[in-house]
Order: sequence, then C-alpha cells, then structure tokens
Amino acid sequence: MASSFETEFEDRTRISNLVCRYYSAVDEKAVDRALVEAVFTPEGRWVSPTGIARVGHEAIADQQIAAVAMFRATHHVTSDHLVDVEGNSARLRANLTAMHLWGVEAGDPAALESHFLAGGVFEGVAQRTGAGWRLSELRLRIVWRTGALPIHVAPESL
Repeated sequence: MASSFETEFEDRTRISNLVCRYYSAVDEKAVDRALVEAVFTPEGRWVSPTGIARVGHEAIADQQIAAVAMFRATHHVTSDHLVDVEGNSARLRANLTAMHLWGVEAGDPAALESHFLAGGVFEGVAQRTGAGWRLSELRLRIVWRTGALPIHVAPESL
C-alpha cells in the first residue's frame, strides 16, 4: 500500500503533467478536441492573458486551434510547478516563458517584429475525476512581453 507521501507525490506529478502535455501539444501544433478532453474537465475554463474565458471542451479546443494556427512555431517552457493537493482538488502555479513566431501571413517573416516573447505565471485548479486528474481552470497572467503584435491580430484572439 502506498504511503500518503507517495500518493501525494503521484498526484502532484499527474497534475503537473497535464500542463506539460498541454503546452507540448501547443508547440507540436497538435491541439485538438481529444487533447482538451484529456486535460480539462467538461466544464473546464481556459482564461487567456486578456481575461477572456473559454468554457467547455469545444470552446477551448476551437479557440486554441485557431490561436496555434497563427504561428509558424511556438516554444513554451514551464517551470517551478507548485501543486497543493487537498483531497480531490488541487491548486497549481507555475512560471511560463514562451516564444511565438508569427506565421508568414502575419507579415515579413525576416523582420525583427516577426515574433514575440512573453513571460508569465499560470494558475489553475485541478479536480480528481473518474478518468484521473483534469484541470477545471487554467489562467495565464503575462508579467512581461517583448516583440510585435501584428496590427491585424486582435489580442483577445490569443
């Protein structure tokens, strides 16, 4: 029988892996409904840096698929995952540094303004479900940013 320490360690690892799996799929341009269902609860909320919440698998998948399509490449690095488990729910916090290389249609790909870098913090809530841990909310807050946002791209679309 596993000790409470081992169980808590396994829970923290599984919750942290939800975030890693999600951002790995973003970078691989592999965001789809199946990924969203494997990461979020059915009523899950993904809150963008502009504060706009997408609620439910379909809304999250549709928005994230469209957002990922705007970029030729992205690279997300998460670190310092803090996970506090309390029974069947948990709170998490981690740092995020992300590079976004705009797609060719967003402007001159050779220009210095063809990318942006951002650093931030994401916070979330996870719930233990019959299928394992899932995020009921993931919220991203940008702390710093450098680079260009093409004039025709609305910040709320990100």
